[in-house]
Amino acid sequence: MKLLKIPSAFLLLVLLSVQLAAFATPFKTDPYLTKQFTLNSSGNLKIETSGASVAVTGASGNQVIVDMFVKLNGQEIGTEDAEVERELANYNLDISQSGNTIAVIVKKKNNSSRSKLNLSFKIQVPTEMSSKFQSSGGSISVDGLKGEQEIATSGGSIQVLNSSGYVNTHSSGGSFRLENFEGNVDVQTSGGSIKVNRLTGDLKVNTSGGSVNITDINGSISANTSGGSIRAQLLNVEKELTMKSSGGSITAVVPDGLGLDLDLSGGRVNSKLSNFSGEVKKDRILGKINGGGVPVTMQSSGGSINLEFN
Repeated sequence: MKLLKIPSAFLLLVLLSVQLAAFATPFKTDPYLTKQFTLNSSGNLKIETSGASVAVTGASGNQVIVDMFVKLNGQEIGTEDAEVERELANYNLDISQSGNTIAVIVKKKNNSSRSKLNLSFKIQVPTEMSSKFQSSGGSISVDGLKGEQEIATSGGSIQVLNSSGYVNTHSSGGSFRLENFEGNVDVQTSGGSIKVNRLTGDLKVNTSGGSVNITDINGSISANTSGGSIRAQLLNVEKELTMKSSGGSITAVVPDGLGLDLDLSGGRVNSKLSNFSGEVKKDRILGKINGGGVPVTMQSSGGSINLEFN
């Protein structure tokens, strides 16, 4: 039987579509509740949830629209329902405005009781909007914002797209994805994969587990992991590049012809060097390429180190 060969570009598109679908609001009905607010200037969004997924999208204008979607025992509810109201009585639910701050707070009054509800929020805000998330679970998505985004969660995936300003995340678990961002990014997580693509700014990553994949960064990079591999594919290296792992392998692909100061060490160090001066050993490379320049540090306690040029 002849096997059908599927183009790799098509597979990549399918995988990306699956990733995006994971962050889409899984509701087909109308919102159960909608509230609308007007801001006088750049605003702030305060979100505190226990288990609810939240997607925040920037738009033109000065309106904030909060849509709350509800599932009751797995069934989507788009109109007022007596049983939903009884279940909502077990929550502290506050969707309100104070000055230019919009609060979306939904927490169970009794964390030990099992809820029949599944809540999700879609929030449209002005483009110039800062936010602060505190979540005990549920995915968080930010798209098209200019401002400071602070995200703290004990679980659930995080993604930030097409935005600018500053991102600071602390997570006990769940993946992190950032794409097309201008500004500095600080990611700290106890687990979950990290993917950063098209960032103009400085990147700091600290993770206790999970792989780190970095592409197309224009700025300094500091990536540290206690477990899992690190891979960076860069179009340019203009600032310091530091990647360290306690166990996994580290791979960096950088443009050929750059002036670099290399400090590479690991279980085995692999690189095809040209115009190099310094020390080369099986587990260590220390020296300069093309006369030196940008510091490149790659260290792994047990994994391999791979520096490639394109």
